[in-house]
Amino acid sequence: MLNRRDLKVQVFLSIGGAVTLALQLSSCSHSSFRPPEREGPPVLAQQEKEPRLWLLLKQEEQRMRHLGGGGRRVIGKWVTEIYYHFDLQAHDPATADRLWKKRLATVKDDAGGHTAQARLLGQEGEVVWMFLNDGPVAVSSKDGSQLADRRTIEERNPTLRGLIPKDLDFYAYDGGLVITAADARRFRILTPDVAAEPYTPPNDDYFRQVQFMATRWNGGYHTRDFLVRQMMLNGRWVGFFNQKEADDAGEDGFGDRIATGEPGTNPDRVYYETNQARRTFWSARIGKTKEFSEGTHDRLFDVTRIPGAPEYLEAGLLIQQGTKKPLRLKDPDGFLVLHRTRIDEEGRLALTRLDDNFKPQWTATLPFHDLRNRYESPGHLLLYGIVQETEKGVTGSSEHLVALNLADGKMQSWNVPAEKRVD
Repeated sequence: MLNRRDLKVQVFLSIGGAVTLALQLSSCSHSSFRPPEREGPPVLAQQEKEPRLWLLLKQEEQRMRHLGGGGRRVIGKWVTEIYYHFDLQAHDPATADRLWKKRLATVKDDAGGHTAQARLLGQEGEVVWMFLNDGPVAVSSKDGSQLADRRTIEERNPTLRGLIPKDLDFYAYDGGLVITAADARRFRILTPDVAAEPYTPPNDDYFRQVQFMATRWNGGYHTRDFLVRQMMLNGRWVGFFNQKEADDAGEDGFGDRIATGEPGTNPDRVYYETNQARRTFWSARIGKTKEFSEGTHDRLFDVTRIPGAPEYLEAGLLIQQGTKKPLRLKDPDGFLVLHRTRIDEEGRLALTRLDDNFKPQWTATLPFHDLRNRYESPGHLLLYGIVQETEKGVTGSSEHLVALNLADGKMQSWNVPAEKRVD
């Protein structure tokens, strides 16, 4: 039989337990986030006179909350709701640091969030056009604040009212936002007035290309796209080959293996060892081919290995942006070799700066396996790449942004899915 003291303790414990349970259930709501994923290619936007790298990201959020019942016993259920957030962020090319991040839209899963798309399309002055979820949006190049959307375009251009598509496939960018309206007419939207003018491309192939770049291309470059294997160095031809490649370069009877830029020449015709090639530097004498109907051409003779030149794994010469020529550096004069540190998953890409005497100045090991894009600014490179890592038999990938100082090889890195700067 309970005495008065025991009864008080039991009542207190019952009340306390109920209060604790109620507090637990009232606070039983939380969110979990998947790592953000990039939507469309990165874009180097001009912010006033300074370049900024823009990334458009999509991130899934799962919100769980408990719906409780009434009465003494708490009866209820857990409810999970899924949301997709679209964020725009800008990075400093000199440091890779994130300068700002702006939430553009949130779309619930049952409203189409899972399949919702977003892409940066192009910049016109102080305006950057993008596609966001179900229509066009213009934002400020200064801070990403919204300047115009579907409603703005329709208000300024009554002829487009009710005709602006909700599908990304009907958009392109060509000196301004291009819309294929629901009645099949094409318009270009020009800022700052957001005025629509009739748009006619030069030809169908041209339009297919600009439309593909706007709607389907995802920045899909690879390491080899940024490399060449020949250069003229202080008046001397220099090749960057292994033995098999050098032998093939010397078989230049038609003068089509030397990188002169003349019609008919194609240095990519030189044999390319795709796996585990170790390359070093070679020189050659430039002479003339035999006489053809159109005359003679320059060709390579006596391809010879340069004594003492360093050797690199799966390497090439990093090109100057927008060209197929090696990027040339000053103070001291030199160039960059992009190479791999080792052949297994632990290997990474690395950049080594060499002077014109093939002497290494510094080497920077990058945090990725494949280079997807790179941008030049005075004294710096901004590199965007991907790393693949296997954990417990599952292979995943993550993207990184690296700012590299060309003077000393020091770098700063930003992990995109982790949203943080890393050493």
